[in-house]
Formats: sequence, C-alpha cells, structure tokens
Amino acid sequence: MLILLIAVPFTFESDSGYFASYVVYSLFLTSVGVIIGVSLMWLNDPRREAPESPGERETRKPMLSEDQSAIVEILSANGSSMWQAELVRETGFTDSKASRLLSRMEAEGHIRRIRDGMGKRVELTEVVG
Repeated sequence: MLILLIAVPFTFESDSGYFASYVVYSLFLTSVGVIIGVSLMWLNDPRREAPESPGERETRKPMLSEDQSAIVEILSANGSSMWQAELVRETGFTDSKASRLLSRMEAEGHIRRIRDGMGKRVELTEVVG
C-alpha cells in the first residue's frame, strides 16, 4: 500500500506536467482520510451500545471513586442532604476540587444541587453503595 502511495503520482505523466497525477493522489488521500474519520465516528457512536433493560440499571451498582464514596458516606450520615460549604469543610477538599467532583456526580445522577439563597444544598438522588 505504501509503495502505491509513493508510486501513483509518478505513473501519470502528461504534457501539462504532474498536475493531474497530484489531483488524483490528493483525492485518494482525502478519501482515505474521510473513510478513517467516518469509521472512527461509527466506532465511538454511543447509540451502538446495546440498550439496557429498565431492571438492569437498578441492579447494577455505580462505580464510584474514593473521593465520590467519601462524599456519599458523609451525605448518608447527615440525612442525605447538607449545605455544599459544610460538605467541603468535612471532606477537606479545596473548593475547586469539590465543585468539579460534585459537578461530575450531578451529571452522573448520583446527587443534585439546589440553589438556596447564597448557598447550595447537596442531596443524594439514589441509594449509592
């Protein structure tokens, strides 16, 4: 294949020079790039995954990192709800780390944050364990 890629531009000679051969060569390389791009998009398409049944999601336990587990334990010990500032103090995380971690957990559906005045309340949305 590599030999063909190198040899193709030199096989088409014409009076106008190598213009036609470079057009064919560039079209070939472009089509290869498009095929690779479409293949990668198809491989990474989230709709390709097998649909899960409703009962399967309930029985499967979510994978939590050590930091996420610490947050779940603290929330569980405090009635599944507490102020975000209190949670940050109890975990000992920096504000930015706690915010990133809580945003990720909220996107995954483990918690929800509710703005209440100047602060936010953090609540568990499901039993995680």
